[in-house]
Amino acid sequence: MKWFGMLLLTALAIYSVYVLQTGDADSIVTWIRHYRFLGFVAVFLFQTLLNMLPLPGEITAVMVLEIYGPYWGGLCLWTSGIIGAFGGYWLAWSFSSYFAGTRVEPYLAKMEDWLRASEFKGLLIARFVPFIPYHAVNYAAGLLKVNQFRYMVTTAIGVFPHTVAMSALYAGVRKGSLLWAVLG
Repeated sequence: MKWFGMLLLTALAIYSVYVLQTGDADSIVTWIRHYRFLGFVAVFLFQTLLNMLPLPGEITAVMVLEIYGPYWGGLCLWTSGIIGAFGGYWLAWSFSSYFAGTRVEPYLAKMEDWLRASEFKGLLIARFVPFIPYHAVNYAAGLLKVNQFRYMVTTAIGVFPHTVAMSALYAGVRKGSLLWAVLG
């Protein structure tokens, strides 16, 4: 199973470089825009899947912003980020029994002690600390089986500033406005 994931990631990276080198990105954007609602659903589901799995989603996030603009694209990224985070939580929660007794357990115990003091505050802090990867928070929360409602609320709050910053940065670069690029 590990080799399949690596193969898929390598194929995606090679295809991304190919698309950027050949200029096919414009044709992909045109194709997605042509299908309007179905194109939006496909982009949304793809971005949600990227947010579930430990794969970088920044390249596709820029494409989403290019296709739908900083407002609707930002909304798409924010909601797919929340749903994808919950998907990652659910995956980790589903497979939590496989991690019992592994090398990960001591780290999870430390996180559990930290979260026990204040789960909401702890989750929110974890979302805002730039050194803690997005996917690590999703998987750790699922493995620790934290309260789902608190997890969703803190994810929505924690993902929002990143989405706004990315949208503002995109708008600034795209429109040639140094103010929006700096604010992003």
